[in-house]
Amino acid sequence: MRHSVFGRKFSRTKNERKHLFAGLVRALLLHGSIKTTVAKAKAVQPIVEKLVTKAKAGRDVDRRIILRLLDDTEVVDQLLSDAKTRFGNRTSGFTRIVRLGKRLGDAAEVALLQFVDERVEAGVIAPKVVSLRAQPLAGRGNPKRSKRLLRRPAKRDSSQ
Repeated sequence: MRHSVFGRKFSRTKNERKHLFAGLVRALLLHGSIKTTVAKAKAVQPIVEKLVTKAKAGRDVDRRIILRLLDDTEVVDQLLSDAKTRFGNRTSGFTRIVRLGKRLGDAAEVALLQFVDERVEAGVIAPKVVSLRAQPLAGRGNPKRSKRLLRRPAKRDSSQ
């Protein structure tokens, strides 16, 4: 009986499972979505949710805890920077699992594990410089004159 037993084994030792989950979490943080089996996605989802919640707090101790699991400083820095902007409006539910169907090779149920919110790209937008020379001739000056400029010349009668 499996009463009060938490988690899935995936036919791996504890160390192998830990590295498998760390790799899946790292790939999810780098790419924004990963394609894996439903069982692995369900096992990794709570880990990602807890890491994002810790990253939102942004304390040094939380950074060390995240770094201990991921062992990649670039990914940790990216997660900490995204936590304020990308996940700022949410308190939970940062990821979703979308079922894709069965895999051809072994008929395993495949799913897409992805973040709910898209990455926010913050950048400086330069103001537009409008010059008078860029505007067409009809748009400047006297409105009556501009209508005259836009009007086509009358056809001349060749019989005269």
